Order: sequence, then C-alpha cells, then structure tokens
Amino acid sequence: MGVYVSTNIDSNKLQSATRPIVWSIAGSDSGGGAGIQADSLTINDLGGHACTVVSAITAQNSQHVQGITATQTAMLIKQLDCLLEDIPPAAIKIGMLANAEQIRCISEWLASKLASYEQTNNLQIPVIWDPVMVSTSGQTLSRYKQPSSYSAYLQLAKYVTLITPNRYELGVLLELSQLPNHAQQEELTNLDNLANFLGCNILYTGGDVRNSELHNAALAISATKESALYSSALDHGSAIDWLAAKAIPFTSPEHQHQRIGFSSPRVVTQHNHGTGCTLSSAIATAMAVGYPLLDAIVVAKAYVHQGLTYAYPVGKGPGVLARKGWPQNLEHFAKIIVPKYPNINQANELSFANVQQPLQVYPVTQSINILKDVLKGGARTVQLRLKNSSSVVYSEQQLEQAIQAAVALGRQYQAQVFINDHWQLAIKHGAFGVHLGQEDLLQADLSKIAEAGLALGLSSHGYFELLLAQQMSPSYLAIGHIFSTPTKSMPSQPQGLKKLEKYCTLMGDRMPLVAIGGIDHTNLRALKQTQVADVAVVRAIEKASEPGKSWQKLQQIWQAK
Repeated sequence: MGVYVSTNIDSNKLQSATRPIVWSIAGSDSGGGAGIQADSLTINDLGGHACTVVSAITAQNSQHVQGITATQTAMLIKQLDCLLEDIPPAAIKIGMLANAEQIRCISEWLASKLASYEQTNNLQIPVIWDPVMVSTSGQTLSRYKQPSSYSAYLQLAKYVTLITPNRYELGVLLELSQLPNHAQQEELTNLDNLANFLGCNILYTGGDVRNSELHNAALAISATKESALYSSALDHGSAIDWLAAKAIPFTSPEHQHQRIGFSSPRVVTQHNHGTGCTLSSAIATAMAVGYPLLDAIVVAKAYVHQGLTYAYPVGKGPGVLARKGWPQNLEHFAKIIVPKYPNINQANELSFANVQQPLQVYPVTQSINILKDVLKGGARTVQLRLKNSSSVVYSEQQLEQAIQAAVALGRQYQAQVFINDHWQLAIKHGAFGVHLGQEDLLQADLSKIAEAGLALGLSSHGYFELLLAQQMSPSYLAIGHIFSTPTKSMPSQPQGLKKLEKYCTLMGDRMPLVAIGGIDHTNLRALKQTQVADVAVVRAIEKASEPGKSWQKLQQIWQAK
C-alpha cells in the first residue's frame, strides 16, 4: 500500500467543482508558517481541499518553540475515523508526530483502517511522510531520541510512499535503523542504504545544507562522474534534493531503482520557515491531482522555489513562503541529474538541427507505402517507426532498406523525415532527424547525432521527463500519451488536456511541443485550445483506407481557426 496514485482521480475532469481531498496529519503552528497551517495553504493553493488531523498544539513564533502539547491518541484516531467515514483522502501527508505512541498509532491505523478502505475501493493512496524533528529554520520540534521511538519510526516507514528528511533527520533515521552512519562525504551512500533497508522512496532535501559543507563532501568522494556533477551544481549555488528511488508506478523502468538529483538555484533568504512542510504537502497534493511521484516531486520543488523567491517576514525571525499558485515559470523548476546516465547530464552542451518548417499534423508510420502516400498528399514532416513485436521482427537488412527508402522519399518531396530509434542508420543514410523515446535516449550517443547535423525529437510523459528531455535542447518535444491508445503499451497514464495545457504554458515558447497519443479528427480542435504547436497521429493514418487523403482532412481541421 501507499505507493500508487489514487485511481479515482481522472485528469481529464479537473474542471470539476470537486477538489481532490488531501489530509494533513501534523502539528499546529501558532505562528502560521509551518505545520497544518502551511499544509492547508499549500494544498488549497495547488487545487486540493485540505483536511487536518491535529497531532499537537505548539506555542511557537518566528524565533522559537515555547511548548508542545500532544493530542491524545484516542482523539487522533477519532479524527482519522471521522474523516475516513465522510471525506476520504486522495493523498495523505504526515508531518510532526509528538511521541512514539502517536507514531505507533498512525502506523496501526494505516495498516488496518486505511488498508481496508483501499482494498474495498480498489485504491492505493499515496502517503508522504515528512519526519519533522528539526525545522529548516533551526527549531527542534520532536522528541525523536526516546528509545521507544526507534521501532515506531521504522514501523511507520512500511506504510508510506515517500519520506522527505532533511540532513539532520536523515542522520536520526540512520541511527534509528542502526545502519552505519558514514562520514559526511558519503551521505549519499547513507541515503541509498537507508532506502534499501526501509524499502521506501526517500527524498533527501538539501536546501538547508550549506554549499561549502557539501562542496567539500563532494570533492572527498572518489573522482567519479557523479561526484563531478554534484560538485559542479554546488559551485553554482544550487540546492540539490536527492531521491533514492524504489519502484514507482506509472513511470518508465529507466527512472526507477536509482538515485536522481533535483538541482535548483539557491534562493538567498532567511524567510524559509515551513519549507519541509510545504514540500511534502505539495508532493501529496500533486499526486492527489493525478501526477505520479516523480512529476509530483518536480512540481513541489518548483512550488517551494517559487515560494522562497517571494517569501516574506511575519516576525523578528525567519519568515514564511509565499503561496503563488501552480508553478508555471521554468526558472523555478529543477534541473534533473541522473548519475546512472552521464551522457544525459552532458547533453546540454550539444547542438541539434532545428526543424525547418512547422510539423503541424505529423504522421508516424511503420509502412513505407503509407509514408509515401502522406508525402504525396502534402505532409512535409513524417516519422518512420519500425518496432519489433510479437507479430513483426525486422532483420538488420530490412531495417536498413526501409530507412534508406524513407530518406530517399524525404529528399524527393523535400520533407523532414525522422527515423525512430535507429540513430546509427539515420546518420549513415543522411536522414533529416532522429526521434528517441526515453529508454532509447538513455542509450544513444547524442554527440554523434549532433555532430552529424541531424535534428532530434524526444518523447516525454509528464513533468519529469519533459524537464529531462528539454535539458538536451532538442529540435522538438513530443508529449504523450494524451488520450488512451492501444498503439503502444505505456507505463504512464493518459495526460489529458489539462496537463497538456500546463506543459505548453511552461515550455511552449522554448521549442515546438507535439501532442501524441489517441489523436484523430474528433479531438483536434480541443487540442488546439491548449496552445500545443503540433500534433502527431498514428492510428488515424495507419488505419485509414487512404492515408494521404486522411492526412489532408486532419490538416484542414488543424489549420482552421
């Protein structure tokens, strides 16, 4: 349980008056900057409806915590049961738990009441745990070192999707787990070991760590490419969050079971009270709205960066984050670091050919005959996608002959012919461009594609992959699948129009964005309203009796005002 985005959220119905329900199980901050106050503001600001389960009442201001009174466990359970009866969650955020008894109580409730609800309704509800022990602004909040807390903390980890510790909290969790706490320079090894021990995704937040400390730590690591990436990001004043990823539903296998970095420019401000609360509740809300974990982390980190940029004082001490709505400016979004694939992290130094004319309605086909027919019909951008399947297996000779023929047709009709995946043959025969999916992108030699002067199209399936792909400055980005389609088995869920509109707002002015997946004459006008630049069609061409004429009709609809 706890690792799956709630299936009762339909991303195509986000205009509904009903907001997804997000619970915050946390303490009350009388200063209003953290705890359930920060969670409620964040959840509602990002499109959810906040319900609160109060674990403690604190007496605190912007300078210090003067007192904490824990909620009795009987009352804690009453709050949970009462909400589940009438206002069940699409996601849950857990913050400060005041004592071991509360931690144990929440663990047992998740394992029994919530698990029963999930089973009855065929759901798995994401649970994001921010193990609040000390705040970013330096205030100690939880009696975490009581011996009775040890087993309770480890028990709770079994029922959560993601844990979001800061540096200090990571050290405490290592101590509770009785894992060896390595020297500072090996803290990323500590992170991996803890994630493996707990069997849980862990996002280690680095915003509260001084650059000089981590810079020295990075240099002390063996001179690997990962260390160089770590050090380079720090040199530029970045705050890096590291995810030790386990299994993540609705996500490419290539982006699971590894370490991933999220690097953002450090915001120089003392007004940072509530950053951990805001990050974790933003992740929970993004998942409740319908985004998988990696996308939710990307959105949440951008939301925190945006909030810090416009943070404001409320007292004599550290101030609070501003709430500015769903992040839409690319400057707030993190750079993705994937140490497992160093060629990706170096690709921003490459330059690929630009598309010479708009893609418009962009046919994708596995047939040379169809490719020729749509070119005769007037298409000037087309993709040849040859995939081995249970029914079709291409020999090397067949692949090369087909690609050679496609390139020749492109020259004959002065068209932009892209070759899907087979980049070596595309270079050999002088194709206009190459299109790569996320899996093939990680394996291809991008420098050779750039040196050959080819254009590069990349596929993406959500915020995380969109950001990762755009770091390579491709010639265009394909976003899918927008609607359900039987053409290709995908680990991701359909994106829908509302998500597509957000992606276009974020990145539409940087390069052509191409919508793909389930597109035909019935939804072209709706797609155009999202401001996406172009659309790719597969079945609408391949299943047509006259592909060339079908393309013409689709193009007419697309060009109509």
